[in-house]
Amino acid sequence: MINITVGSFKGGVGKSTVALNFAYELSKYYKVLLVDTDPQNSLAFFLCQEFKKGFSEILFEGENSEGLVKTPFLKENPNFYFLPTGVFCIKNPILYEDGFTVDLVRNFLTNISKFNFDFVVYDTPPRISKHIETLLNVSEDFLMVLNPDPATYSSLKIFLQFIQKSGIKSEIYTIINKTEPTLISEDFTRLIVAELNKKNILGILPTDKQVSESQGKCKPIIMYNPEAPFSIFLKKAVLSYINSK
Repeated sequence: MINITVGSFKGGVGKSTVALNFAYELSKYYKVLLVDTDPQNSLAFFLCQEFKKGFSEILFEGENSEGLVKTPFLKENPNFYFLPTGVFCIKNPILYEDGFTVDLVRNFLTNISKFNFDFVVYDTPPRISKHIETLLNVSEDFLMVLNPDPATYSSLKIFLQFIQKSGIKSEIYTIINKTEPTLISEDFTRLIVAELNKKNILGILPTDKQVSESQGKCKPIIMYNPEAPFSIFLKKAVLSYINSK
C-alpha cells in the first residue's frame, strides 16, 4: 500500500481538485482510498456528501474504520473509496493539530489493511504544519500542487528548506495547476521547473472553467467531462506517475 500526501502551502491553488481527480484517475488502474484530512471537508462538499463521521473520528474517537470505508464510493467505479475528514476536527481544532501523530495514522493504516488498497491518497490543509509533517513521515510520495505565480514560487522555496531540515524522505512529485497563456504564468512556470530541476514534474494543468461546473454536478471533472482540457492533462500526469513507479 503506497501512501500519497497531496499538499500546497497556500490556499486557492486547486489542491483538493487535483487530489480528487488524481485519486479517481488512479483508481481506474488500482484500488484507491481518498482521505480528506483538512478540517474544511472540501472534498465532501465537492462530492455533495455528509461528513458527520470520518477520518478525525477514527483517529481520535476510535470510530470503526471498516464501517466508514467498506463500500466503494461510486457505482461507476468499484475501485474508488472516499473518507471525509468528519466533524471532530472542527470541534477540537487544537487537539486535532497538536495530537495528529505518526502513531495514530499508522494505527489507521493497520486497521484498513484488510481492504487491500493499493494507494491511500491524503488531501491536506494548505500550509506547512505538524499535520503535513506527520503525513509525510508515513507517505512514500508527496504530490505538491503549485500555481505559476509569485506567492506560490516563494512558498515553494520555503517548503524545500522545510523538507531539507526535517529529513523527510518522501519522494516529491509536482503538478503545476491553473496555468494560463500569459507572460506571468509562463515565466513562473519556467521558474518552478528550474527550481525543481525538472525532476518528477508530472504535469502542467490549464485553468478550466469546467472544473467548477463538475463540482456543481458533485463529480470529479475527469468523470464529468473526460475530454475537458484539465481532464486530458490530468490523465497524462497520472500515467507519468504510474510509469515512475
